[in-house]
Amino acid sequence: MTDPAPATPVAPVPAPRRATPEDLPELVRLRAVALTSLGVDPGPADAPWREVAHAWFTERLTARPDHTCLVIGGGPGERLEACGLAWVTYHLPGPLWTDGRRGYLDGIVTDTGARGKGYGRRIVSGLVDWLNARGLTYIQLHASTDGKPLYSSLGFTPSQFLGMDLHTSPPGAGTP
Repeated sequence: MTDPAPATPVAPVPAPRRATPEDLPELVRLRAVALTSLGVDPGPADAPWREVAHAWFTERLTARPDHTCLVIGGGPGERLEACGLAWVTYHLPGPLWTDGRRGYLDGIVTDTGARGKGYGRRIVSGLVDWLNARGLTYIQLHASTDGKPLYSSLGFTPSQFLGMDLHTSPPGAGTP
């Protein structure tokens, strides 16, 4: 009888940290990774959307206390493995959100080579904790096909509200 091969040690999943302005290039890069995963060509490194995304992330990291961005990877300015955002949305009050506030998760992405290591789970859990600490217990997101199993395993369920979209200009036309 032979001894079984020793189990390969599994590295612990690092805790996420708040993103900083030094992470902006990596946040934009991970946005391009997410677009590619959705079948959207992000275009070249100087594509106009990247400058807009840089400004969008800058505002949310520096001037919006109702937003947070969590990352896993290197220190500020180093390569990131995963990221995700949460923010507060404001709606009419109702029995599920008596003050009209809801949480929203978006931009959750794990770099291609880092998938399957639990990074997405740690990011989502950290974002939910951040929203819960602000008194938000009703949290929404739009799941990709790849992300749906993770979100379901964390307790997210299909919405009771029908999601619908309206495009009033051709896709990619943007705004002036």
